[in-house]
Amino acid sequence: MPTQNPIGSRLKAQMHHCDISSAELAKRADVKTSFIYDVLSGKSANPSPAKLARLAEVLGISLSALIGSADARDEQDTPPNNYVAISRITVSIRAGSARVLEEKAEPYYFREAWVRERLGANPSDMRMMRIVGDGMEPTLCNGDMVMLNVAKKTATPPGIFVLFDGNDLAVKRLEYLAHEAPPRLRIMSDNKKYAAYERLFDEATIIGRVVWFAREI
Repeated sequence: MPTQNPIGSRLKAQMHHCDISSAELAKRADVKTSFIYDVLSGKSANPSPAKLARLAEVLGISLSALIGSADARDEQDTPPNNYVAISRITVSIRAGSARVLEEKAEPYYFREAWVRERLGANPSDMRMMRIVGDGMEPTLCNGDMVMLNVAKKTATPPGIFVLFDGNDLAVKRLEYLAHEAPPRLRIMSDNKKYAAYERLFDEATIIGRVVWFAREI
């Protein structure tokens, strides 16, 4: 009969391989011992990916090996059934145009139901991206990780977007000025030291709408 707790089984096997106790693993990974017990027993149906990543790091394996493959040596990014993998992107600016590139970094994992129900989005449209710059402080800060809906490329309704404005890559508040002829985008920073400005709609390339963010403390 196949195991009903694959993450717990892989965690137990790797702990045995590393000859480490639950208490020692919890201490080194900075998680509660009860979290490890819940994963091992299968009591936790949706364990935190961030905490699992810390366990995996201490155990010398990748997060994908711990939660996504039957063999700890398998590095395929295969999430468990109730999670989806969301890849990281970067944007290359060359010759006055923006090109979205998939990073070869380990993806982030989120519960599929949370993405669909809380964000109202298709998980396949989601991408992760690191913020660079202080233009949106204090709302978003340099180094924050944001989730983008790359299917949302029009500023209706207004919101926070990642865009190439014709000169630079930016994270800004956008408002679509439909009453203008031709239509324009009003581009605004939450950081008051940066003035708002406008671009013709066709002059800007919207990468996606920011729908969620995370910050290290």
